[in-house]
Amino acid sequence: MSRIPLTPVESLTPTARDFLRRHGELNVFRLLAGAPKVFDGWSAMVDAQLDGGSFSPRLRELVILRIAHLQRCAYQIAQHTDVGRAAGISDAEIGALSAEGPVPGFAEPENTVLIFVGELCTTGTVTQETFAATRAVLDEARLTELLLLISLYYGLALVLNAAEPDIDDQARLETSP
Repeated sequence: MSRIPLTPVESLTPTARDFLRRHGELNVFRLLAGAPKVFDGWSAMVDAQLDGGSFSPRLRELVILRIAHLQRCAYQIAQHTDVGRAAGISDAEIGALSAEGPVPGFAEPENTVLIFVGELCTTGTVTQETFAATRAVLDEARLTELLLLISLYYGLALVLNAAEPDIDDQARLETSP
């Protein structure tokens, strides 16, 4: 049971209700909507990442699932595994994302991005070599977007791990193809 009460759908702001209509009535969204002064801005960032980002759905979900495994965030793993499969990530690849240390079996540029994610999430920084390698496969805008994607889902994993909302029985995250 969530350590913070979930906001009833009928009590949500119109913006929050619209967000849930588009992405699913998930416990995580009802939890975060309990902070209405920041939820609208947070949900706009999620929209930009899920529906308007410059990464393919596959690469985006690889990043999110890697973060979820590194943070041991069962809620994110549960919600994004199906999204990852729909984006073309195999069950073997999803399993590989839970590896300690380097993630085996990915080609470029996915491998470089996953090394970057792993290093940043486990050490709090990246080496000059890792940064340069990632900069070689992503332009400045996409590298900045990657950093924002990491910060969004790393931070969300911390919130979920602390608040412990129940994993949704039926509701699943909905994203644009």
